Amino acid sequence: MPQKIRKLSLAILMIITLGIGGKVYMDKRETQKQQDLLAVEKQSVKVLKNTLADIKEVKVEQFEKNNMTGIYEALITMTNAEGESVYFDYSFTRESNEIDGYGVENEEVQKEGITVDEIIVIYTNGSEEEL
Repeated sequence: MPQKIRKLSLAILMIITLGIGGKVYMDKRETQKQQDLLAVEKQSVKVLKNTLADIKEVKVEQFEKNNMTGIYEALITMTNAEGESVYFDYSFTRESNEIDGYGVENEEVQKEGITVDEIIVIYTNGSEEEL
């Protein structure tokens, strides 16, 4: 009887160990996925800065990858140098490093061109930086 209990205890211990190991692996994988998404988010804002002129601040409200197309979709609030804000979306392709298109909500605020001054960026995870 004690040998059966020992085998059962060993089996339970192995199941618990595998469960904990699997959980740690999944957590690390999710953390890496979030870091990768944030890196693409930052890359897309740099390209946006080279697409639109007179940007003062960008707040990324939502940033997601469409797994079927590989295209990233962003919803942002952009404020220009005059303090006017506009809320719009844009598509970004990581491989070509280009903004594929964006919703035009206010042509006076969303002027095509390049922003040369530093801008304030607030990312979806709440971090903030000057770019």
